Amino acid sequence: MDASESQPATRAPAAPTRAALAVSAGVAALAFAAYALTAPRTITWWEGSSYPLAARTLGVTPAPGSLVLTLLGWAVSRVPLVFPVAFRLNLFAAVIAALLAGLVTGLTIRLAAPADRSPRAPELAAGAIAGLAFAFGTSVWTHAARFTPYVLSACFTALILAAALAWWRGAAVSDRRGRLFLLFLLFGLDFSVHRTNALFLPAALAWVALRRPRAWLDLRSWGALAGGLAVGLAFHLLLIPLSARDPALNIGEPRDLARLWSYVSLEQYGGGFLVRMFPRSADFLGVQLADYLGFLRANLLPAWPWLPLPALLAALGWVATLRDAPRRGLGLLLFLLCGSLGAVLYFNLPKAYFRTMERHYLPSLVVLAPLVGVGASTVLRLAARFPGAPGRGLALAMGAALAWMPLASLAKNLRACDQSRVRFAETYSRDVLEPLPERAILLTNGDNDSFPLWYLQQVEGVRPDVAVINIPLTNTAWYPRQLGRRHPDLAGLGERAAPAPGPGDSSVAIPVDPGARVGVPPSVPLPDTVRLRLTPSEPGSYLIPQDYVILDLLRLNRWRRPVCLAVTVPPSNLSWLWPWARLDGMAFRVLPTKDAGAWDLEHLRHVLTERVRYAGVADTSVLLESASRAMTANYAAALFQLASAQLERGDPHGCLDTLRFLEERVPPGRFGEGSEALRASLRELETRAKTMAAGAAVR
Repeated sequence: MDASESQPATRAPAAPTRAALAVSAGVAALAFAAYALTAPRTITWWEGSSYPLAARTLGVTPAPGSLVLTLLGWAVSRVPLVFPVAFRLNLFAAVIAALLAGLVTGLTIRLAAPADRSPRAPELAAGAIAGLAFAFGTSVWTHAARFTPYVLSACFTALILAAALAWWRGAAVSDRRGRLFLLFLLFGLDFSVHRTNALFLPAALAWVALRRPRAWLDLRSWGALAGGLAVGLAFHLLLIPLSARDPALNIGEPRDLARLWSYVSLEQYGGGFLVRMFPRSADFLGVQLADYLGFLRANLLPAWPWLPLPALLAALGWVATLRDAPRRGLGLLLFLLCGSLGAVLYFNLPKAYFRTMERHYLPSLVVLAPLVGVGASTVLRLAARFPGAPGRGLALAMGAALAWMPLASLAKNLRACDQSRVRFAETYSRDVLEPLPERAILLTNGDNDSFPLWYLQQVEGVRPDVAVINIPLTNTAWYPRQLGRRHPDLAGLGERAAPAPGPGDSSVAIPVDPGARVGVPPSVPLPDTVRLRLTPSEPGSYLIPQDYVILDLLRLNRWRRPVCLAVTVPPSNLSWLWPWARLDGMAFRVLPTKDAGAWDLEHLRHVLTERVRYAGVADTSVLLESASRAMTANYAAALFQLASAQLERGDPHGCLDTLRFLEERVPPGRFGEGSEALRASLRELETRAKTMAAGAAVR
C-alpha cells in the first residue's frame, strides 16, 4: 500500500525530474512531427470549417461551441507565418495534440513511479511507450491536426487528471484548498471548451471523499471547490460581448443573458442540455455500448485483435495501482467509468446515427492510457528482477516487445490519418460558389454545404457577393432578422409573423421585376407574375417557418438577384419551389418560368466540363472518407442529369461525351456502397444513347 494513504507524508511530493520532463517533451515532439506532416492544408468538413471561420472572425459557433478554442484560434490566426489560415490553425491543433501526448506521458510516469523514489528507466520507458501509443491511436490522430474542440477537450481531461493527482499527493498533510480551487476551476473552464469533461464531476467529488473525507466538513474547502467552479463558468459570459459585435458567424446570437441561456441550454435542439438518458434511443448493448467497444478496439488493438496487449496491460496497470494505493486506484476507476460508461449513457446514441460518438470518448482514453503505461512498467520491473545479464536481456526484450504498440499504431494509421493531400471540402465548395451568377442567393441545407462556403467567403475572399443562406436556420427567430440586417435588399426579412405550422395550401403571386437578371434566354417569354402554390411535400405533412421565410425572401427579391438551391437540398425541402428549379452547375437556379427552353443545357455543359474542378476525386492515392464520398457524389449526380437532359433533347453524342467525362473525373467505383447502383444507371443511359445514335446514323 502507498505510504501516503496510510500515514501523513513528511514532505511535499518532489517536482517532476528532468528525465521525466525530457521524455514527455520527446514524445510531444515526435507526435507534433507526425501530426504536422499529415495535417490538412486547408479546411475539412463539419467542425473543420466552422471553427476556423469562428477563430478568424471571432465568431460564435453552433452550440455548445468552444469559446476557449475560438479565442486561442483568433490569436493564432493573426500570426502571419503559415498560409492559408486554415492550415495555420490545423498546425496549432497539432501543437495542442502534441501537448496532450506529452501530458499523458507525464501522467503515466507519475502513476508508474513508486511514491518513495524518482522514476527510473522502467517508468520512463513505459511513459514513452504509453504516450506514443496514445498519440498514434486512430481516434487521437484523426482529430489531432484538425482545428476542432475534441483534442483540446482531451487536453483538459489530462490537466484535470494532473490537478487531481497533485491534490491527492498534497492532501496527505492538509486540505490543499488552492489545488482544490484549481481542480474545479478547470472543470468550470472546460464548460467553454466542449463540456464533455463535465461527466467527470461525480468522479472528482468521489476522489475528494476517498482521499480526505473530512474536507466535506470544512466550509473553506467547499468555498474553494465552488469558487473555482464559479470562476471557470463565469468565463462563458464572454460570449455576450463576442456576439454583441455581430460577427460574420453569430449562431444563436447570445448577445444578452436571456439569449445566452437559450444558447447554453441548447434550446434550439430541444433544451435541457440534451440530458435525455431515458428512454434509450437504441439498444444499449447492441448499439450504444457496442459503439464504445468499437472505439476501444480501434485504439487498443491496433494491428492484431487476437493479441490484445494494450488491453491486458491496462488491466494489469489498474491492478498494480489498486495494490499500491487502493483508494487512489478506486478513484481512477471511477474517472474511467464516468468517461466511458458515463459518455455512453449521456450521449444516448440513436440507432443508425450518421456519426460515431468516438470524438466524445477521447477523454476516457486519456484516463486509460496511463494505466497501460503502469502495466508496461510493472512488466519491465518484473523482468529486471532477474539477476545479471539475463535480467538485463529480458528487460530489453520486453521493452522491444512493448515498443511494438506505438509502432503498430503508427504503421496502421499513417495512411488513414494522412490528410495532407485532402482538399475535398475546399475544392467542392469552390466548385459550388465560383460558377454562381453574380450576386446570387444560394440556399443550402446543412453544415457541410454551408460552413465551408462561409469560410471561403469570409476568410479567403471567394465570391463575397453571394448570399449563402442556410434553410434550416430560417426556422429560428434570430436568423431571418440577421439576414435582413446584413443584406439591405432583404431588409425586413423575418419581421412578419410566420403562420403557425399547418397543412396550408395557398397560391402566392410574385411580380417579376422588369429589370431582373433571370438567366432565361431572350427567346423565352417571361411572365409579369409568377404564381407559386404553397403545398406541403406530402399529404398530411406541414408547412413550417422556413417555407414562409423563403417565400418572404422571394417577395422582397422579385427575381432581381438570382436565387439558387444547392444540390444538397432534398426535394422534400421547399417542395413547392422545386418545379421552378433547373440545374445550373453545382446548384439549381430558380427560374420565373417552367418553359423547357429556359434550361440552357449548353451553359450547363460549359460549367460542368470546363469550370468545375471535381476536387481530385479521380486520384485514387487520396482516401475518400465517408463525408467526402457523400458530398462529391453530387458531382456524378450533376453530370448524370446533364447527360439525361442531352439525351432527352435528342443529342445522344453529347450524352455519351458527358458519360465518358463522368467516368474519367468522378469514377463511380470511388463511392463505396452506392457505386453499383450508379454504374447500373450509367449503363442503362449509355445503352439508350448508343441505340439513339445508331438509329440516327441509319436514317
